[in-house]
Amino acid sequence: MSTLLFYKAPVALDRNAHKNLKLNRSSSMAFASEANSVPVAGFEFFVASRNYPIMFVKNAKDEYLPIALLSFHEKGHDLGDDWKDVYVPAFVRRYPFALGNDGVIVFDSEAPHLQEEEGDALFDDKGEATDTLKEIVKFLQQADGGYKATSAFSRALVEKELLEPFKGEVKFTNTTIKLEHLYVINEKKLHESLNEAEVFDWFKKGWIAWSHAHLHSLSSLGLVAKRAGTKPKVEDATV
Repeated sequence: MSTLLFYKAPVALDRNAHKNLKLNRSSSMAFASEANSVPVAGFEFFVASRNYPIMFVKNAKDEYLPIALLSFHEKGHDLGDDWKDVYVPAFVRRYPFALGNDGVIVFDSEAPHLQEEEGDALFDDKGEATDTLKEIVKFLQQADGGYKATSAFSRALVEKELLEPFKGEVKFTNTTIKLEHLYVINEKKLHESLNEAEVFDWFKKGWIAWSHAHLHSLSSLGLVAKRAGTKPKVEDATV
């Protein structure tokens, strides 16, 4: 999954070329309308687990990363464009900005959030970053740090052979959806495979808490089914 999943025309933010750019804050998440999952960082696991199952997927590099499962659709979700009453992952909230691998701030030049007429200026008259841009940069850096810490967590899970394919399906009245290519932590192995020193190390890093938040999140599979509404009926959905 691309780290610039929603970005149609990403460009580096430049104080000269974009000195008049303004951010028109929008609560619409229409740009994410075709996503059925999004990456999440470990620091989000607890709050995200209330609304989404957190599972692991394998990317093209055979690396595992955690995602919030938004729907059972091949494309899209049932959250609408406002994602009302659910947690919005940082991966979505950061749009239209992102932090490049070299630390450069990039943005989607086709995003409706940015224009020169109305909104909060990103640069002042001297070309210096405004408080708005400083807040954006701080958020991007915190999120990026969270993703890097989560990558280390995922690698540790692989090293300890704690991830296994998820064996489950969602049964509706007229159809059954098999959830494939998803991975979860084997809880029994988690409790048995870590020695005392590793338990202490994982506890300090927050990885024990993240593991249990992930396992707890699997109960949200039913919520994803309910959000499907009458396609099919909520009461007919079992996990």
